[in-house]
Amino acid sequence: MSKTFIIILAAIAVIVLVVGVPNFIRARSTRAAYPCINNLRIIEAAKNQWMLDRGKTTNDVPTWNDIRPYFPSWLTLSNGMPVCPDGGTYTLWRVGERPTCSLGDKDPGHKLP
Repeated sequence: MSKTFIIILAAIAVIVLVVGVPNFIRARSTRAAYPCINNLRIIEAAKNQWMLDRGKTTNDVPTWNDIRPYFPSWLTLSNGMPVCPDGGTYTLWRVGERPTCSLGDKDPGHKLP
């Protein structure tokens, strides 16, 4: 093989790495964010249903045990709780506030729109 051919192959490899790796990382992050956002929506719906069923207000703060019965049975749960696919932690807050994922500040894909 000629020296020029090897240099061209090396340049192509560098370009593939520079262009491909960030897209791969972004695709993995985006793929994991969809279930997280879905879990946040389910948590928010469970909080609202708990409020309606128990005669609470938007200022009341439910516990995880309060809203556990409102999670759908098909939801992938760990110990009866929704789990962020990237290892984030969910915080309930009061009923009038949206639940959050601890990864939401780093990745907007882990935050309700």
